Amino acid sequence: MINWFNFSQSFKMSSIKTSEAVPSGSAIKYSLAEVYQALLSGCVSCPESLVMFLEEKIMKIRGNGIHGNESDWALPVCSIQKMSVGSPCGSQVLSPLFEKAHSWCRKRLTKMYFNRAWRGYVSTKRETAAERALKMSAAAERHSQRVLRTAMRGWAAWLQARRRRQQEAVRKLRRVWNSVHCRAVFQAWQRVAQELRKTKEYFELLACSRACFWLTCPWMGKSWTQDSARRETAAAGSPTWTGKTSCPHYLGNLCPLHVQDVYQTQILQYLPVGDLLRCAQVSHSWKVITQMSSLWGKINFSMEKDHVKDSVVVRILQRYRPFVVHLNMRGCSALQWPSFECTAKCRNLLELNISECKTVNDETVRVIVGGCPTLLYLNLSHTAVTNTTIRNLSRCCLSLQYLSLAYCRSFTDRGLQYLTTGKGCHRLVHLDLSGCTQISVDGFRDVAVGCSQLQHVELNDMPTIVDKCVLVMVSRCSSLNAISFLDTPHLSDIAFKAIAEGCRLQWIRIEVHLFAGCRDVRHEPPLYLSPKPLANSQMTDISWRHLTRNCPSLRFIQVVDCPQLSDASMRSISSLKNLTSLSVADCRRMSDVGLRYLLEGPSGPKLCRLNLSGCGRVGDMSLVRLAQRCSSLRHLDLSYCERLTDTGLECLGLLSSLVSLDLTGTNIQDQGLASLCSIAALRNLSVSKCPWITDAGIEKLCEEARDLESLDLSHCLVLSNQTVKALCCSCCNLLILRVRGCPKMTDMAIQYVTGVSHYLRELDVSGCVHLTERTPKLLQRSCQQLACISMLYCTGIPKQAALLLRPRAQRWEHSQDSVPPWYGYSSEGRLLRPMKMEAQCEGQQDTETDREQHCAHSRHGDHS
Repeated sequence: MINWFNFSQSFKMSSIKTSEAVPSGSAIKYSLAEVYQALLSGCVSCPESLVMFLEEKIMKIRGNGIHGNESDWALPVCSIQKMSVGSPCGSQVLSPLFEKAHSWCRKRLTKMYFNRAWRGYVSTKRETAAERALKMSAAAERHSQRVLRTAMRGWAAWLQARRRRQQEAVRKLRRVWNSVHCRAVFQAWQRVAQELRKTKEYFELLACSRACFWLTCPWMGKSWTQDSARRETAAAGSPTWTGKTSCPHYLGNLCPLHVQDVYQTQILQYLPVGDLLRCAQVSHSWKVITQMSSLWGKINFSMEKDHVKDSVVVRILQRYRPFVVHLNMRGCSALQWPSFECTAKCRNLLELNISECKTVNDETVRVIVGGCPTLLYLNLSHTAVTNTTIRNLSRCCLSLQYLSLAYCRSFTDRGLQYLTTGKGCHRLVHLDLSGCTQISVDGFRDVAVGCSQLQHVELNDMPTIVDKCVLVMVSRCSSLNAISFLDTPHLSDIAFKAIAEGCRLQWIRIEVHLFAGCRDVRHEPPLYLSPKPLANSQMTDISWRHLTRNCPSLRFIQVVDCPQLSDASMRSISSLKNLTSLSVADCRRMSDVGLRYLLEGPSGPKLCRLNLSGCGRVGDMSLVRLAQRCSSLRHLDLSYCERLTDTGLECLGLLSSLVSLDLTGTNIQDQGLASLCSIAALRNLSVSKCPWITDAGIEKLCEEARDLESLDLSHCLVLSNQTVKALCCSCCNLLILRVRGCPKMTDMAIQYVTGVSHYLRELDVSGCVHLTERTPKLLQRSCQQLACISMLYCTGIPKQAALLLRPRAQRWEHSQDSVPPWYGYSSEGRLLRPMKMEAQCEGQQDTETDREQHCAHSRHGDHS
């Protein structure tokens, strides 16, 4: 007998496997057929007693429950099916049971295949459909975005093309408008110019008629007709009159000058206002010449500041105000309101200098800037202007490019705020705030915001300026290319690093005055000077490394008294390719090594100006390299370089282009002085405080250097009248002569000067104790061009005689005080100590003080 349990289990497993591959509806259908076939086939044998078998199974089912053993139910069902099919009586006996078993089996199969497999299939299909729908929606969205992106790209390209066409159209329209506008402006300007030309011709014709009237007067000794005028004009080569006038020659041959000759006008342009007015009083023809408008475009009243009056200024400005472009009133303290009121009527004024005018105030500046809208240059230094003036400048001066407020201490930071709010002063290129110690960090910030186009800034004599002030200026003023710091002791490497990184400098000046408390550093001894602390001690080699690295276009460097500048700094400076001017005066740490770096660099052959004053470590080897490399050098300062000897100075003869040479305080002797004769271009020479120079050396120098224009022989104690005689006989073009502190000079030396040097403009005879009252008389009679005369410590010249030269000289100094001890001789001309060669090393302190005085004198000259 077959094990029905195993059969039912195998059938169940086969059914489950089949259900996985076949859908649930067809599984039920075909599974029942297989069941029937298995039950009804002959391979299944029936039990011996079917009734007993069924009863037994039914009882078991009742005992265990219908769900107790589901696997055994398949046997009776199969048996019943087998019996019902194979036995004729089966259908009658077993039909209820068969139906019940078949119903249960169908329900079981339906539950098994439909409720599980079908639902799984349906859920899987739904999930697949949902996923497919999501993918389709994402694809549709992506497609729409792609289409939209493509459309946007096309629209952007179309928009750009349309915008370009619009810009091109606007550009063409603007060009057409500009051409039409310019044509209209030029036509209007042409009409105005024609009217002005007619007016000018009218006045010239009027002047010509007046001149011809004087020429045809009976007392002139000759009657001038048109034919004779034409003949003499043609003979003289003067241009004939081409205008519509009855005077064809138009002053063609007026004696003593030809009015229409261009050279005459050019000569008269060099005359100051006073001389020009005096020329107008010579004759009527000269008056006509001096009234030409081209001579009054530039008016300089500063040369006559001690004599000019309001009436003269008012008369000149009222007559020539349309032609005045440059006006200089510096130091004219006698001028009052009428002069400045007439200045405001000069509508074409471009440059105005009213510095050092004590009468200038806020109201004066308001009227001037209101009447002169085209001002480009304005100098208000040393005046009493306040915040109101700066407010007026910010309102009216829209084109102002140069402004100087140096030493104007009446305005504050509040006034500088107007530079940020007003419409004017935004085009400033040059600004001078020297001496304005009242400005704080906020003021510098306002200057940087309002004047961001600054290129040149001068911040001299400002001991209150700190690094932060420089930082706020550099942060906005990126166009700075020139900056000047004089007497600024608190600036350190931080400030100079910011300048190097924020600007592209081409010009830098850093200088500090070592001494204060003296009335005039040129005449007071160093003993009376109170030293200041070293001011440039915070500037080290780091600053120069940043400056040379970030500002390769530096062309001008002036550094005075920088104790931290060493050979390493010179090595950094040597990398500059465009350097033409260098001053490292009083930089004591620099030696021949640093100068070698500079001269062997790319800027060595381009140097035109070099100042090594006070560099005590520079020796003869530097002069050798200097003569070999610096072929373009024109100005050289070697003052107080104690290590230089005649051997090194002989190499300077190779510098054929040298124009100015300063050997003050050196050990030069006659041999070294003679080597300078080969410098043909030499014009200015200073050998002051060189005690070993004698008359023979000067005579030999003058025999070759006949083109000398300036010579300084101060404090050369052994020089006598023979020096002046040789100098005047050889150098006829001498303009400046200084023999201060030469006790052997007498009136004979002055007689030599006045006999030959007719062009002498400056003379210094201070300390020449043997001069008498004859000296001023000789100078008054012969030296008509003398403008500066110094006669300090001249005990033999009385004051009444010295006053003869005061009306003529622009700078006049005189005193009868005793000669100070530091001159080295007494009031009688006797030396206080003998001169010895070996005393040179013992007197290093005296040399140092003399060098400091010389540096102070040089700085005073720079400020002047």
